[in-house]
Amino acid sequence: MRPMLFRREFVIGVMLLGVLAAAGGEITDMAGRQVTIPDRVTRVYAAQPYTSAALYVVAPDLVINLQPGCFPLGASEKRFLTPAAGGVAVELTQPVQGEHSRLSLEAILALRPDVALAKGGPGADTRRIAEQFARIRVPVVFVDLDGLDAYPAGLEFLGRLLGREERAAALAAYARQRLAAIEAMVAAIPPAERVRVYYAESEDGLATESDQSFHAEPIRRAGGVIVHQGELKTHFGMEKVSLEQVLLYDPEVIVSLVPEFAGRAYADVRWQGVKAVSGRRIYTVPRTPSILPSRAVLCCPG
Repeated sequence: MRPMLFRREFVIGVMLLGVLAAAGGEITDMAGRQVTIPDRVTRVYAAQPYTSAALYVVAPDLVINLQPGCFPLGASEKRFLTPAAGGVAVELTQPVQGEHSRLSLEAILALRPDVALAKGGPGADTRRIAEQFARIRVPVVFVDLDGLDAYPAGLEFLGRLLGREERAAALAAYARQRLAAIEAMVAAIPPAERVRVYYAESEDGLATESDQSFHAEPIRRAGGVIVHQGELKTHFGMEKVSLEQVLLYDPEVIVSLVPEFAGRAYADVRWQGVKAVSGRRIYTVPRTPSILPSRAVLCCPG
């Protein structure tokens, strides 16, 4: 085993030498950290689905990996990729738990990034991710993408960082316009008339998000009243509930993350006591062009 370990460490060392960049300019990232980045950035690693979507819409030619989140990219998603990004590695550096799993540093080194992007704004706990990238000497820049309101400024920051100011400015302006339009539309709906919504995230429909969860932010933004309430227990979300609890909630609408759920619920007599099911008002979240519609589609005019 020892010769194998030695060879493995030697290979990692060679790859590490290949990604060490000459000292460039010092910037302040959106978490308030001072970071030295290369003078010329041509390869950018995205550490989470959020940063992957934001990077892709600002500078697709700099993308070296794609973070699809909890679902692999299928043919219907891949057809939206530009030729510049169509051949990059679909994220193999982390399992489907995404940002909650341990980064595979060897896999990241093999991608030869100049810079890594991670989600984090003022006050964020950036230490764990920063320490991991420090081990392979890849500068990591934190971008504030914590909630939809943060995206316009986050896009503008990426534009300055990557020399794509014009593109980023157009995206940020579009995002602000759409957010303002949605806010005005929702403000016109009297609170008593807003729809009560249950967010079904699993095949059996019994994993959901609370009204405080950032995963359910698009529903809140659209004026929906999320029936499962309380503090977010884990960053990963997908809290388990019982069918009896859903029956008590009796939502008017169900938003489903899993395409197969609607057909199963409509055919299952146990779900017929839920108003959304008996009224056939189950709506499936589209997975194209992104499973992060609140992020990627918001930032992709045209």
